[in-house]
Amino acid sequence: MTKRRVDDQIYSRIAMDADDKDKEFSTKAVHSGMVEVEGSATTPIFLTSTYRLTDEKYKGWADGLHHTGPVYSRISSVNSEVVSAKLASLEGAEDAEVFASGMAAISTTLMTLLSTGDHIVATPDCYGGTYALLTEILPRMGIEVTMADIRDPSSYEQAIQENTKVLYAETMTNPTLKICDLNAIAEIANKNGL
Repeated sequence: MTKRRVDDQIYSRIAMDADDKDKEFSTKAVHSGMVEVEGSATTPIFLTSTYRLTDEKYKGWADGLHHTGPVYSRISSVNSEVVSAKLASLEGAEDAEVFASGMAAISTTLMTLLSTGDHIVATPDCYGGTYALLTEILPRMGIEVTMADIRDPSSYEQAIQENTKVLYAETMTNPTLKICDLNAIAEIANKNGL
């Protein structure tokens, strides 16, 4: 497995090395994405919120090249990069992203997938912050939201429009603990090219 150094010029995210595919789960969990610091056997925990920039990295940031390494931990940190690399390796994915909260993950995903004029089918049975995103923020961005019954996958299918981009469901729902048939909703999404 390739080890990354914190001071690498490129600081590219290595989600899965070529030789990771043949490794066992536990080996991937321990070693994937490792950052070697002063010969450390494991990646240390970095407690810093900011990182020093070399003149070259500062110039890169000034020129709009934002992938020149860690700068501020809310943007990127060595620890989150290592966790992302481990998750991607374990899942056999090209890359992974980690967030500080579920709401950050949900809002980032929806705002990445949706644009003005798009439509989403969701459920009102969801976390309060998600409900506010669906009913207040997305409509202000020109994104149409239709609510469906989380317990009835056919209600999701009936709500699909030509401009639908996402079917959103939570299981178990918060706070009502309703359980949806996630496989049925996924089949509906796949059948409709979503």
